[in-house]
Amino acid sequence: MGLFGKSAASMPAMSLVAKQCRVVGEFDLEGDIQFDGQGEGTIIRARNVVISSTGHFKGDIYAEHVTINGFVEGTCAAREVNILGNGKMKGQIQSEQLTIAKGGVLLGENKLKEEPSLKVVTEEKAATTKATSESKKSHASA
Repeated sequence: MGLFGKSAASMPAMSLVAKQCRVVGEFDLEGDIQFDGQGEGTIIRARNVVISSTGHFKGDIYAEHVTINGFVEGTCAAREVNILGNGKMKGQIQSEQLTIAKGGVLLGENKLKEEPSLKVVTEEKAATTKATSESKKSHASA
């Protein structure tokens, strides 16, 4: 049992890439990661990704939540993306929710992570549907 009643195994892990480090590769983790240094490659299955004001990441990020206060080049697919005042994102964001603070920059495009389904109904089709519905009601009452 841990110091405050939680075991170390149940606490989420935070990985840190220090300011003086440069790492390249595929980061497959179910926890959190923070880049104070430089990274290049792909981040998959992360819960929280933080690119601090000294951090730089080039590649693809797939996570639940991404906070950018440094520089990111590539693709970022997340439920929520926050670009803070010192943050710069160059590339494509696919998110349900995007926040850009004053001073933050997005050079590229933002797309909804999941496109909402829209149904276009023409006036003619709507009139036909209404007439059919009314005739069913009159037959049911007779």
